[in-house]
This record gives sequence, structure tokens and C-alpha cells, in this order.
Amino acid sequence: NLDFREKGGYTREVVQVQPARPGAPPVRALVYSATCDNPLFSPVMLADPAAAALTIASAHGPSGANRDYLESLAAWLREVGEEDAHVAALMRLLPPR
Repeated sequence: NLDFREKGGYTREVVQVQPARPGAPPVRALVYSATCDNPLFSPVMLADPAAAALTIASAHGPSGANRDYLESLAAWLREVGEEDAHVAALMRLLPPR
């Protein structure tokens, strides 16, 4: 459950997004955004994808490994034919298991 995983320090919002596929209609999406109120928030991670990937590779939360979450998200994006440059960059920068 994402509400459990993303509890504390995140805003939850439903927004309209435009899929990357040409001609696809807009869809509603649930977005969790980190806020500066979260004690684990680090602006460095926004500016330095390599540092973010290293943190993701070793971080664990109450719902499991952050690496597993990122890998699952990347796989789902591939399955539905969407691209996310940030997710792809983080995947490329993850150190091997």
C-alpha cells in the first residue's frame, strides 16, 4: 500500500498527466512528493542522481528495500510503454547487487 510506504513527509495528490505515447489521452495519476518537512529529505539527492542511486541501493524502509521499489517501478514503466528519464538514470546508476 503506497499510503503506508510513503507515510510521513510526503504530500499526496491526484494530478492529470499526459502519457508519452503519441495520441494517448491524459490520465489521472497519484503522486507522492517529498517535502522539506521530512527529516530524511535531502536536496543533494535531487541535484546528484549518482548519490541518490547509491542511497537507493542500500536504503530500506518499513515496506522493504528502496532498490526493489525502484526496480519494480522501472519494470512497470517498461510494461506499459512509458518512459521516465529520471527513473532510467537512477537505474543506470545503481551499483550491481
